[in-house]
Amino acid sequence: MKGHIQIVVLFTVFMIAIPFIALLADRPSAEQAAGKGSAVGETVTILFGDSDEPTQLTMREYVIGAVAAQMPADFDGEALKAQAVLAHTYALRREEEEKLSPTASLKGAVMSDDSTLYNAYFTDDQIRSYYGDSYSETVKKLSAAADYALTRYLTFEGDPIIAAFHAISCGRTESASNAWGENIPYLISVDSSSDLGLDSCISELTVTDEQLYSALTSAFPKLELDKKKLSVKVTEQTEAGCAATVELCEDSYITGTDFAAAAGLPSACFEAEHSDGSFTFTCKGRGHLVGMSQCGAQSMAENGSSCEEILSHYFPNTVLISSEKSR
Repeated sequence: MKGHIQIVVLFTVFMIAIPFIALLADRPSAEQAAGKGSAVGETVTILFGDSDEPTQLTMREYVIGAVAAQMPADFDGEALKAQAVLAHTYALRREEEEKLSPTASLKGAVMSDDSTLYNAYFTDDQIRSYYGDSYSETVKKLSAAADYALTRYLTFEGDPIIAAFHAISCGRTESASNAWGENIPYLISVDSSSDLGLDSCISELTVTDEQLYSALTSAFPKLELDKKKLSVKVTEQTEAGCAATVELCEDSYITGTDFAAAAGLPSACFEAEHSDGSFTFTCKGRGHLVGMSQCGAQSMAENGSSCEEILSHYFPNTVLISSEKSR
């Protein structure tokens, strides 16, 4: 398991705030329903690069490519199934969102291959290039996960959920309310303590005073930060142990999520120490910490949990339904 985490970090190149944009797109509220009785899509359209024409894929092709880009293929089959269900759910939700409010830049597609705006996806050529000699075995595992997921998606009150996930938590997942300011009943803080046993759960980042001051003034130009009084203090924490409020220079306050994004920290769960003109941040977890911890899912799978149990744990109050029942 410990050998997997470095690979996971490569796959889940998530910043602190960008994934929320990717998951919610341009919708005014996360609580707005995606559309009762959503039709189950058998295809999905993606806009690649600078193309003017969206590419249509079968949903199976999409789920295989999405899981390939988002989770190491040597993870346990049940963890891969959970990721595949999230990929399917994400595609269905994107379809409904584009029906409600089309994004002009997508030119009729439901997402693009820009992973800073939408969830990551590998083409077959990219899978072949990345996995090399293990391509055939990889596609076989990914196909099995996709075939399971194609008849299932995760719902809340009948609609596809916001399929949030991250590489590794800080011992608990974070709530959407704390991370993004949106109260979402199924994106709440849950236990993921197995993540704490992984070497790469904890990381350190050291930056000079000059580097941090430059980053903060660039991110928050309206704050009048005194360079001579530069200080960082976590004044309030969330249930998960993340920074909720950060005091800067003894008189300015920002959210922990905003600070982590500006400072380039892997998560908003951190402690700060200052010495000899530099700040050292000790961080736990990687990503926005909302939804499913991929390493937590792997740990649960290794301990005998099924895909259904993994999803139920990380997305309480949701229902995993068969798409066949809604046709």
